[in-house]
Amino acid sequence: MVSVISKRVQMAPMRYSQAYLLGTFFLFLTSNLAEKVENIFMLTVFVLLAYSLLYAGYKVGILTKKNKLLLPHALSANQTKRVRVIVLVGSIYFLVWGVNQLIDFGATSPIDVFSNITNPGSAYSSKFSVYEERLATNTVNRVTQILILLSLVYAIYIPMLVFYWKKLGLVLRVFSLVSVAIYVISFLFIGTQKGLGDVILFAVSGFAILLASGSIVVDRALKRKIYALTVVLLCLAFTYMAINQASRFKEFGLLDSLMFGDVSNTWISQVLGKNLALGVYSILGYPSHGYLGLSYNLDQDFVFSYGAGFSQAFESYRYQFFGGSQNFFLTYPARTEVITGWPAGMYWSTAFPWFASDITFFGCLLLMFVVGFFFSRTWLRCIGRHDPVSFASLGQFFIFIAFLPANNQVLMQRQGLWTVVTIVFIRFFQKLIKGSV
Repeated sequence: MVSVISKRVQMAPMRYSQAYLLGTFFLFLTSNLAEKVENIFMLTVFVLLAYSLLYAGYKVGILTKKNKLLLPHALSANQTKRVRVIVLVGSIYFLVWGVNQLIDFGATSPIDVFSNITNPGSAYSSKFSVYEERLATNTVNRVTQILILLSLVYAIYIPMLVFYWKKLGLVLRVFSLVSVAIYVISFLFIGTQKGLGDVILFAVSGFAILLASGSIVVDRALKRKIYALTVVLLCLAFTYMAINQASRFKEFGLLDSLMFGDVSNTWISQVLGKNLALGVYSILGYPSHGYLGLSYNLDQDFVFSYGAGFSQAFESYRYQFFGGSQNFFLTYPARTEVITGWPAGMYWSTAFPWFASDITFFGCLLLMFVVGFFFSRTWLRCIGRHDPVSFASLGQFFIFIAFLPANNQVLMQRQGLWTVVTIVFIRFFQKLIKGSV
């Protein structure tokens, strides 16, 4: 049965996005960091304009879409087989990535892996030693390079795994869970939360599509279970991240929280101890301290960075193959660090100064409108057509929104860059084929 996608479902991703983004800004304004902002009016106007234009672009994308239909999508035998093949390929990809990363960073035994995971600060520090050794010896992991080129698989896999879970056989389900677990463990082994964060955001995008497309009926009992499971998972994730940050503080000898200063007299410190309290307060400030960096960057003049701001991954390729001067130092965050001391590589400045390094801050406002527009179209395509490439695109939009108050996460990493490039190429090719018919 064909039905029209409800307005509530159409706008759902943007409602949650606005709540999150405005929440991070409100958290910043209520912190001690806000006292350090000398251009609070300019900062507030820019942030509110950017988030408003993101909303406006999304709304325009919804209003200008003619057919917002939820089509029935019963899989044929061939389609089911195709889905299982994609999930199998994704499982192999995650397994190979995880095992390769464990070996690459020196894992020698399960005990060694367990030791690193339980000492994330030390593991995080050791990761940089491996990076330095690679640079000194000019070592390249060929397996990693191949996997990066195939990053679309990484982006498609988790959303499809979640959405088509009931269509998979028991063996494939178990293999998928093992692969995802090893993938996540390989990131925890080096004290990095990126792998876990990506998996969570991709899983959320897949589950959002599942709910919005009406593939499962959500009654009150199921809704309570979903809320309860969400709370449990958030608490577990928050606990791990707090422990991770506390371990980093101890490893690097840091005594105060960036946002909250000395936390030794807080009730959290009295209950959990100062070290763990530092981790808790660090997580509270994690998604919001970038606004202070943004305020510093807003005061600087524009200098074109030749793509280095828009994508650090692109700049890393350019410098690797063509050499010359490093355009990274032309970016707003790099130049602001020289003037203010706000470290571009250690603290965040939101994604805006990175984009502005190539398109100006005014251009960033226009970019937010464009992003909002394509965000809505991708969402409608996901729940209306269940298109695998759109599944991958939605996951990237979720990462973009989640990290917008921090950095340009999607295009900062080579994995994200190749995902976006591949998606754009596929969409262009599809339009070309459609136009020639």
